[in-house]
Amino acid sequence: LRRRFYRSTEKERERERERMATRVLSRGLCYGATKSLAVETGALRAGGSLGGGRHSVSGVTATVFGATGFLGRYVVNELGKIGSQVIIPYRCTEQATAHLRLMGDLGQIVLDPYDANDPDAVKKYVQDSNVVINLLGRDRETWKHSFEKVNVDMASNIAKACKEAGVERLYHFSCVGASPDASGKKFRTKYAGEQAVREHFPEATIMRLAPLVGVEDRLLNSYAFMTRRMPYVPLYDGGATKMQPVYVHDVVKAFVETLKFEESKGKLYEFGGPETYTVKELVALVEKTIREPSGSFNIPSSVGKLLDSPRSALQAAIPFPIPTHTMLTSDHIDELESDLLVDESSLGFKDLGIQPQRIDQGVPIEHVRFWRSGGYDFGSTFES
Repeated sequence: LRRRFYRSTEKERERERERMATRVLSRGLCYGATKSLAVETGALRAGGSLGGGRHSVSGVTATVFGATGFLGRYVVNELGKIGSQVIIPYRCTEQATAHLRLMGDLGQIVLDPYDANDPDAVKKYVQDSNVVINLLGRDRETWKHSFEKVNVDMASNIAKACKEAGVERLYHFSCVGASPDASGKKFRTKYAGEQAVREHFPEATIMRLAPLVGVEDRLLNSYAFMTRRMPYVPLYDGGATKMQPVYVHDVVKAFVETLKFEESKGKLYEFGGPETYTVKELVALVEKTIREPSGSFNIPSSVGKLLDSPRSALQAAIPFPIPTHTMLTSDHIDELESDLLVDESSLGFKDLGIQPQRIDQGVPIEHVRFWRSGGYDFGSTFES
């Protein structure tokens, strides 16, 4: 009897191994997974009346594309805090995902490398999820990843796979300024990506974001870097472009709020900060914060594009990136021809009961102070 028991056990284990080999990601990897989004009386289930936490089970099984980016780490952390199971396909090295493993309970964060250009690979990662979040994007083009490929083709593949898999909620993150007639190529392809997502998944929730501010941001940190390390900070056409920078934590709060009610399906939200700044005012804010003398320099946008034209021509011909700052590229200069302001008639923070924080005081700008010369408490001008 004992031999018969062990033989049957071995056969069961063999069948289990074969099943797992055919489906790399399954609900067996994330315990308690469910295909139905757990929403009760307008609120996420997260551990009962006392609230949830990383050890609770929210009922959300989310696949996050682009989780290793700036916004992605905050989205994953917020999902982990409410007890969600998060599947993270990634294209980078395994070491670049290490910080994400700690954002959920044991076994709740599943990471796996994938080929973003393979539609079948995308299907595999969304088939067991009830929420899919697309955070893929690029600030600049490379020889391998053009704006069209990242913002349109990959977004279309994800939306199509979600529809075929019967995913309940799809979130597509875009940017304020997305328009078919925008000067910037990134904005035009972002709009085309939104239309592609709508075509395949009409119920998708689209979120347009103003430039984000946070510890890892590429806005204030870029101005601080150029102020400290470059001879001057270029202000194209006098730095007159207007924008509403928004704190990254406020955006994540808004995302979680929309998970709580079905009415957010198929809607478009625009999120921007409470204050409007010109580029010149943002540069001045950074210079004051890091206590550095003004190093800004007015330059016509046409001259800036001319200076970047040799790099652009060479970049199109070689298969590796040429080191240069994104804010010095022609694409970025084109983007500055459009004001990045939220449409007041669109859905936003006010519809979700969220008051966004100012980015010029308190925690949102704290990270910029570490750019001060000589350390946090010092600086070149010693001004408060």
